[in-house]
Amino acid sequence: METMITKQINVADVAGVGPKLLAHSKSADFSARRGLVVELFPFIFGAAERMSARAMSQFLEKEQGIRLSAVTINKALNDPAKNWNLFFDLIEPAACIFEKDGEGPMGKFLFREQIFLKPIKNKFVKAALKSLLKAEVAQAASILREKWYAIDLEIRLKARPFLEHRLGKK
Repeated sequence: METMITKQINVADVAGVGPKLLAHSKSADFSARRGLVVELFPFIFGAAERMSARAMSQFLEKEQGIRLSAVTINKALNDPAKNWNLFFDLIEPAACIFEKDGEGPMGKFLFREQIFLKPIKNKFVKAALKSLLKAEVAQAASILREKWYAIDLEIRLKARPFLEHRLGKK
């Protein structure tokens, strides 16, 4: 039987470890932004029906240059209510503006087909529309188009039960 010998660690040795670890973390390549898993959660949630967390992690790194570990992906998938709510934190202010502007309760318009036109490329038409809309409404529409309506309707409908308590307050 092999015995494992461990080094006796002195308090003086430990004192230098922390600063070295922190210095290394600052010099190492930063591979993932905080909150990236939240921003990608709806797509991770949808992809989880057909892919493992490991396969998603590999795809993101190889195809998109994004390092997101399978462990992080699994943690997100294991608590969908928390992650849908964190994602909704990103779009709720825009949805509230849109709701106040007369689009109706967000519980209804968020779970319909795309309600916005595709982005307009003609600069004259774009300028005319911007002059007709309040700036905050135009900004809210842009956020919802890019972050919420980019998600397949099927996945948005699956999010509804996780968000109902928030939408019920509206």
